[in-house]
Amino acid sequence: MNPAPDIDQYARRLHQASLAQVSPQTLMHLRNARHEAGRQAAPAGARHRGRWLVATAFSAVLAVGVGLQWLPRGPVPPAPETVAGESEGDLTAEELGVASAYDEDPELYLWLASADAQPLAMESTP
Repeated sequence: MNPAPDIDQYARRLHQASLAQVSPQTLMHLRNARHEAGRQAAPAGARHRGRWLVATAFSAVLAVGVGLQWLPRGPVPPAPETVAGESEGDLTAEELGVASAYDEDPELYLWLASADAQPLAMESTP
């Protein structure tokens, strides 16, 4: 029921008959052209290997970068002690002669809330 073997055999017989009608000079010319084309195609394959190498290296670097993001981080260093944890040997702001954050002038906050502060804050300096 499958006509494929008959078609295959018919095509093979036609090919053999056509080869018998081709002159030896033409066959030699075709054979030389086929070998020359094979030699010229080899360097093109080497160029493609270089492209594949670059693409593979880029993918590997990208994979390492993503993998490094998943690694656990080292231990977090402890936070420095705050003002509440002062030891007895530390000097206070009053002893050093500098104003602490709590010694600011309350009038500054009143001025910031005034109508004069808004236009001054919106001015741009050249």
